[in-house]
Amino acid sequence: MGSSKIIAVFIAVVALLWIGSGFILPTKSLQAEETSPDHDAAHKPLIQVRFKTSRAQNYADQVIVTGRTQASRDVEMKAEITGEVISVLKEEGQHVSEGDVLAEIELRNRAAAQAEARQRVEQRQIEYNAAKKLADKGFNSKVRLAQALADLENAKAALKQAQVDVNKTKITAAFDGVIARQDVENGDYVSPGDPVFRLIDLDPIELVGFVSERHVQVLTLGASASAAFLDGTVLQGAISYISPVSDEQTRTFRVIVRADNPDLKIKDGLTAKMALPASEKQAHRISPSVLTLDTEGRIGVKIVDENNAVQFMPVEILSDKTDSMWVAGLPAQVRLITVGQDFVASGQTVEPIESQGEGLL
Repeated sequence: MGSSKIIAVFIAVVALLWIGSGFILPTKSLQAEETSPDHDAAHKPLIQVRFKTSRAQNYADQVIVTGRTQASRDVEMKAEITGEVISVLKEEGQHVSEGDVLAEIELRNRAAAQAEARQRVEQRQIEYNAAKKLADKGFNSKVRLAQALADLENAKAALKQAQVDVNKTKITAAFDGVIARQDVENGDYVSPGDPVFRLIDLDPIELVGFVSERHVQVLTLGASASAAFLDGTVLQGAISYISPVSDEQTRTFRVIVRADNPDLKIKDGLTAKMALPASEKQAHRISPSVLTLDTEGRIGVKIVDENNAVQFMPVEILSDKTDSMWVAGLPAQVRLITVGQDFVASGQTVEPIESQGEGLL
């Protein structure tokens, strides 16, 4: 009997220990759950990154070419009649106005020829008037009246030619400008076609450059442009001409920018860097330090999406300066990671903290 009680007590103790073991020692499945990577990740703090809300802005790209200045008008003035130069009234470098007499050629017998032609017109006019009166009274034929009219018209034409010959003895400026070259002096003998002056117009001034076939597609007539000269002078103007055909040798297109030059400071033949505006596009202004590379070697930036997950986005660099750059390829508004982008991977959930201030970072 005593041994039976001892056995019963022993069995009861073993049962209690077995039942309580589930509360005192965790099971293997529970231990595995508590030590699983998902459990660790749920309790591990997220990496913090700093972001800046970046919004797209209108950006006008620029095509930079080397150009040269040229006069907006450049005329080689030549003698139209034969004779001796009797007076040179303007010289190289002088400013002249339209209609100013630059030089005079001797009249010779041209004045007399003009006077004779004028008298001939008066005579023919009298003859025509008399023939018309007779014709009106029936004493003159229509043939004789027509002949008198023809003689009058011929006399008028001769007078006009005589006046033109006299006018050609005075060489006048065709427009307001500067005499760039003087080819004659007093006493020189000239013939038709001989150069006498070169007259140029420097206001407005023109800048001529050549652009590639890729760039010519983005240029627009009338668009504002600028030119920077070696002495630091910057001139503002507008695109006035884009060639419709390319140069056969270089396959480039001629472009002209016209700019005001009231003080004539900009001379013909100066070299300048021309900044030609291309078509506007949407772009983001960012700091160069936020750029990174993906696993394929593409250049881009990292952003935080609406789920606080990191995303890599490739970009196109439009312009690059020391402190900033313009890039295309991003949505209109993004949360751009500015600090910590090198320590997070695409798809990783992070804790984003917005940057304060007006800077790019």
